Amino acid sequence: MKNVKKECNSFKCNFYKSSNNYLILFYIFLFFIPLSLFAQQQDKNEYITLSVKNTSIQHVLNQVEKETVYRFTYRDTDLAKVGKITLSVKRMPVEAFLKKILLSTELTYRRSGNSFAIIRESKKDNKKDDVRTISGIVTDGSDNTPLIGASVKIRGKDVGVITDLDGKFSLPECTNKSILEVSYIGYDKRLLPVGDLGFIEVKMGSSNELEEVIVVGAGTQKKVSVTGSIATVKGLELRAPSSSLTSNFAGKLAGVISSTTSGEPGSVSEFYIRGVGTFGGRATPLILMDDVEISAGDLDRIPAESIESFSILKDASATAIYGARGANGVMLITTKKGMENTRTRINVTVENSFVKPMNRVEYVDGPTWMNLYNEALTTRTPSATPKYSDEVIEYTRNGINPYVYPNVDWYGLMFKDFNMNQRANINMQGGGSKVTYYMGIQANHDTGLLDVPSTYSFDSNINDWNYIFQNNISYKPTSTTKVDLHLNAQFGNQKGPGISTTDIFNAVYNANPVAFPATYPTEEGDNHIRFGNSILTGSTVNINPYAAMMSSFSESNYSTINASLRISQEFDFITKGLSATVLVNMKSHSSSSYTNTLDPYFYKVMDYTWDPSDPEFFYLELLQKGTDYIKQGTINRYSDRTFYFDARVNYNRRFGEDHTVSGMLMYMQREYRSDVLPQRNQGLSGRFTYDYQNKYFAEFNFGYNGTERLASGHRFEFFPAMSLGWVVSNESFWEPLSTAVTHLKIRGSYGLVGSDETGLSAGAAHFLYINNVNIDGSGIFSTGPYDGVYISKRGPGIEGYAVENASWERAKKFDIGVDLNLFDQVSITFDYFHDRRDRILQKRGSWPVIMGYAHATPWSNIGKVDNKGFELSVNWKKEIIKDMFVDLRGNFTYTQNKYVYNDEPDYPYVWQTKTGKPLSCTYGYIADGLFKDEDDIRNSPSQKNLGSTVMPGDIKYRDVNGDGTITTEDQIMLSRYGGIPRIQYGFGLNWTYKNIDFGVFFNGSAKRTLMIDNIAPFCSDVGNQDRNLMKFIADNYWSEANPNQEAAYPRLGVNNSQIANNMKPSSFWMRNGNFLRFKTLDLGYSFPFCRIYLSGDNLAVWSPFKLWDPELSYSAYPLQRAINIGAQFTF
Repeated sequence: MKNVKKECNSFKCNFYKSSNNYLILFYIFLFFIPLSLFAQQQDKNEYITLSVKNTSIQHVLNQVEKETVYRFTYRDTDLAKVGKITLSVKRMPVEAFLKKILLSTELTYRRSGNSFAIIRESKKDNKKDDVRTISGIVTDGSDNTPLIGASVKIRGKDVGVITDLDGKFSLPECTNKSILEVSYIGYDKRLLPVGDLGFIEVKMGSSNELEEVIVVGAGTQKKVSVTGSIATVKGLELRAPSSSLTSNFAGKLAGVISSTTSGEPGSVSEFYIRGVGTFGGRATPLILMDDVEISAGDLDRIPAESIESFSILKDASATAIYGARGANGVMLITTKKGMENTRTRINVTVENSFVKPMNRVEYVDGPTWMNLYNEALTTRTPSATPKYSDEVIEYTRNGINPYVYPNVDWYGLMFKDFNMNQRANINMQGGGSKVTYYMGIQANHDTGLLDVPSTYSFDSNINDWNYIFQNNISYKPTSTTKVDLHLNAQFGNQKGPGISTTDIFNAVYNANPVAFPATYPTEEGDNHIRFGNSILTGSTVNINPYAAMMSSFSESNYSTINASLRISQEFDFITKGLSATVLVNMKSHSSSSYTNTLDPYFYKVMDYTWDPSDPEFFYLELLQKGTDYIKQGTINRYSDRTFYFDARVNYNRRFGEDHTVSGMLMYMQREYRSDVLPQRNQGLSGRFTYDYQNKYFAEFNFGYNGTERLASGHRFEFFPAMSLGWVVSNESFWEPLSTAVTHLKIRGSYGLVGSDETGLSAGAAHFLYINNVNIDGSGIFSTGPYDGVYISKRGPGIEGYAVENASWERAKKFDIGVDLNLFDQVSITFDYFHDRRDRILQKRGSWPVIMGYAHATPWSNIGKVDNKGFELSVNWKKEIIKDMFVDLRGNFTYTQNKYVYNDEPDYPYVWQTKTGKPLSCTYGYIADGLFKDEDDIRNSPSQKNLGSTVMPGDIKYRDVNGDGTITTEDQIMLSRYGGIPRIQYGFGLNWTYKNIDFGVFFNGSAKRTLMIDNIAPFCSDVGNQDRNLMKFIADNYWSEANPNQEAAYPRLGVNNSQIANNMKPSSFWMRNGNFLRFKTLDLGYSFPFCRIYLSGDNLAVWSPFKLWDPELSYSAYPLQRAINIGAQFTF
């Protein structure tokens, strides 16, 4: 039993006793509700006080428009027939006032929000095609600035107007079926159906890339004003013929280092922003979808069709707003929303993929395996008798009886040559003046490469179904109030074998082709499969990979519900540009799984029952009795829940023509619960920006965050960041160069960000200020006997000490960048960054375990890491000839990190330390080739401590410390590179001509090293039979007949005691892991309502490493080449 001492003023106590966060939440809502109601009162239930005498109704309505926010549309001829009116009203609701003045006339009205359309009550006017005048306003969609002189016309008619100084317009001759065509220089054209609207608000999106609005931390900014380092792409640029979104990151986003570790359905790629900048804690970025945190698995399943934009926040000015959570960069995913006053647009995508594994490991056949086994046995032990006679080898080669002399291709038996996957996506998007919506659903069906026959009542083939729902609904109860409800729901069902695919691939490696067949023929009366096997030792049988794959079934189900409600309120009636937002999010995840099994029946050929004179006849003996009925497993369940709340006050205003200021203050709190004790954090963040003449920009961000991991009084820390930008091309002196260099911006940032997850992945406690004491954890004191009884007692034992002066992990981030546009065609972005990470929590390596710290080694915030590099992205877009567009793009990222300080023992040799070396590098012995002969062995340093007696052809190691013996102290850093690449790049082309589109993309990684040690053919051990033999070994190994010093594999052996020397990590096994991958190809043709396409994924890879895919290990589920046929329909 453990006794954990707690402070009563701990964060959790504080959270309830002093903070009363849920009450704060309640108070904030109480604050917002009256404000919203007040705005609504001003907007919706506004009263009019008016006294007129003998006045035209047009004049009366104009007076009402001046005093209220309401707008009226009508035909002058209709109102002229009413004549003049006289009336006096006091505090009468506007709608009641309108009813009063239209009383006893032939006129009525239709209302839409704050707009009233006055029409005649005649049969003609009541028809859907009644003709009327529509009024409205055209604004910039990013900041609501009115656009003066925008063209508004009826599509298909020669009727049009331009907007006035306030961006307003009034367009006659409109019907419910009319479609307005709105255009303005520098903005994308918009088409809007009129429907039954009387007043239309048109928000225009800029066609100028610099005016494009991009998502930044907790807000949006125009691209020209961004001073931080942010990379953005559209969602559809990440689309590929795969149900995995994260597999498409590599090379497409400058600053993102991504690697794939498995091709199995549902596997998630690893990715980092600007490489790895820490050790011991989380190094992956914070991922937010619509301002709500999600996991990498959630992200992986989101369809590209649902993503509007994808932003990568990389430097301190971009990430400081997230304080404790932004130290490793931030990924922002913005899902699609509806658009006001647009007709419903329905998109349907269906596709089928033909998938084939590529670059898999190849194994030899049975006769080759037996010959090389004999050679390994007899050359290591000359007195030994070959295990396999020439006759047996010949029987195996000729296939005289595949059950008695098996020659099993385990890979070919257990895996398919290809499989098929399907994907379907349906989404709809649109909106009116008050409600907009985006709704989408995607279904992914992924099958695997396993080839399991339909023998049992369960089917162990991989069969995964995933369903992803996205619903984004916005409602405007008033013109200044907006309510957004976002719902992302993910449901999945996965079926397959009860063991992992990695174990299955390992089983193929651990099973040789001649020990036993996969199965024997069934006999009359059998109700089970006769699996082949042999004895490993005693009564223990070997692992039959086929039986392992077939004899279990696993099913898992998961559901993730992510719902958020956002209320936004403009407070222009207080001061122009002031607004506030409240966001409440609940995320719930649950999963369950079970595994059913059958114990297989194992058989072998009975000795001496086979005779070559009757090759079809043999007897079997039972090695292990199995079960005839399925063993039902228990259901394992898991669930977690996250609550998130933030409240923001925003301000954005332009003063005159030169000055623009904006600001944002945000309070947030988050609770994650997967156990009895939840994990909580909270903080206050802010951003303030200034823009002078669209030339000079300044931005200040900060985060003031708290964590429960630290002791009271040390939980909160301030993380500031500052950035500056200068648009040189907007200066008057740049005019002579403006046609060539159309845009040039220089920007820089410096700031401090933090992480409260330091040390967690290295085993640190969650609460750093608590001693971990086990009441019965000491050594034993024994005494006695007393009346024949010995008495033993234990005392308390220290299992973990509180961290002295525990603190946040901190990162000081510096970035300088240049954004450049040439000839309005080429966009270039370059960034140099340098991050200095300190206070990394690590276990004290300099405290010797032999001095009593084996079970309670102290931890300290003393680790330091430097990480630097640069990024380059280039994009060229041009219309070559009419209707022919070309889009070339490329990205390049280089990162370099090192341990500045790593607490470690006082090693006798400098090469044993990590300080000063990269976080991802390759360690091992220096291999000085292979031993040539016995004289070479005698004249070389002793290698007897490495586990085997060396012979000619074994690997010879360098005695680095010169003590005459090869020990672990001779291991050094062989390469400054490791499995995580220093360089990652990508380049691609999109080409369209009229209805034809074509695209290709390549990605690659460089400065990357692989270590392929510990591959040992034959060599049975405690858990495995004699292992399989990879083809590359059989093709090029050292042998007495061919003592090739450049062989790819050293001398063979048949047990671990013979080859232990060769299995050590060394430069002999080090390989160049660079590669270039032909990632995607897409060819399509568009019809009026349909596009058909052919696409491919993972089409080819070029690498100096040829044995298997350079991104994977030999036992990993292989990557697949996918050829995809699909169709997209638009209605």
